[in-house]
Amino acid sequence: MNDTGFLQNMFDDASVGAASNALNAWYLKHARDLPWRQKPDLYGTWLSEIMLQQTRVETGIPKWFAFQDRFPTVADLAQAEEDDVLKAWEGLGYYRRARLLHRAAQAIHEAGEFPSTHAEWLALPGVGPYTAAAIASIGLGEAVAAVDGNVQRVVARWLGMTHPVDSKVGIQHVQATADAWLNGTESSRANPGDHNQAVMELGALVCTPRQPQCDLCPLAATCTSAQNESMWSRLPVKLPKKKPTSWKLNWHVVKCGRYVAVVQRPEDGVWAKLWAFPEHAPPGEFAAMGELFDPVTHVLSHRKITATIRGWEAPNREGLERFAQSQGGVAVEWVQLAGLARPRLMTKMWDQLSSFVGEANCAQSSTFEPWQESTKSSS
Repeated sequence: MNDTGFLQNMFDDASVGAASNALNAWYLKHARDLPWRQKPDLYGTWLSEIMLQQTRVETGIPKWFAFQDRFPTVADLAQAEEDDVLKAWEGLGYYRRARLLHRAAQAIHEAGEFPSTHAEWLALPGVGPYTAAAIASIGLGEAVAAVDGNVQRVVARWLGMTHPVDSKVGIQHVQATADAWLNGTESSRANPGDHNQAVMELGALVCTPRQPQCDLCPLAATCTSAQNESMWSRLPVKLPKKKPTSWKLNWHVVKCGRYVAVVQRPEDGVWAKLWAFPEHAPPGEFAAMGELFDPVTHVLSHRKITATIRGWEAPNREGLERFAQSQGGVAVEWVQLAGLARPRLMTKMWDQLSSFVGEANCAQSSTFEPWQESTKSSS
């Protein structure tokens, strides 16, 4: 990259104070009316911050309401089965967030109260530097600067910083600027939650990744990149990402009437603890139905999945149950599977899969006992 013309802008008190004042004034006029801002409380703020990691606001809002309907208090969340938490999280992706949220809720419930400082929040499972700073500033009024992807972009463009924002030097520069803005005025220090949300809101609404609206930006007067496409189009710089690895996935939909074999995935790895189809074919007495449809491509942050889905008919329910157990799984009714947490890839094909399973009769052995949800493992 040719950095000629880029300024590694070392900010001064005057520009910092001007930026801080401008941010606060802009936020008072333009802040979105998001539900967790209307009557903020620690539980709702915490949920919103975890949910909006790698999830769009439009997707997060209905899930935020639904999740609290299902778990109205942190005690309800702490005492819930992990499978139920994962099911409630369905549609948000990155299920590790849900598992860590559940563990954090258990720690809070055991302590008998929410953490009261930034440092205490940072000690909880699933709570990193940004999340702890956001919760502490918004929910507790603690003057700590929160830095997320939006803040990185705003700061990098304002400074004209060509260091990668996720490099050691870049992280230090961005945090130092965010700290300076927060401490730039008495108003910002007194209302750290509003100030942090102002910077994040600016990145979400105005200083967007593509085509930022510099003419509407309150920082334009002091921003190195304002109205300069040759600069803002190149910023922020980030370290190169690894390409997703390919995964040739084979799923075997093994059914008997309305019953189907499913397995719960391991605690670690892709789709941890979610329910899916076996990846090994059943034995010879099962009738092969062939590929149910063309291979399906599904992209995760670190995996590019090409899934082949094959159908099988079990000779009877006892055979289906025996095969499911051999895979470490269970045989469930199709309607029961709909109530379990499952990968997005499965829900993408749900209608087609439902048509395959259907309601056909299946020979029943006297020793077959349908799996009951009450017998689910909590591990």
